[in-house]
Amino acid sequence: MPSPPAPGSVLGCAETGVLGVVPGVIGTLQAVEAVKIILGFGTPLIGRLLFYDALGSSFDLFEVSKDPRCPA
Repeated sequence: MPSPPAPGSVLGCAETGVLGVVPGVIGTLQAVEAVKIILGFGTPLIGRLLFYDALGSSFDLFEVSKDPRCPA
């Protein structure tokens, strides 16, 4: 995202809620990615975005490229 949304234009988790186990699932996936990078095993998700649909019980992968204007 080149800039954050305007204050008040997007509802947060406090207003819309979070399915309780989802943060744990996502945290576990992030930990696995960190371990893969640290140990040099497997194929990390560099350059790809993993989309998790908890209600549909599915995962999708999307290729992403770096924005050359992004300082990070």
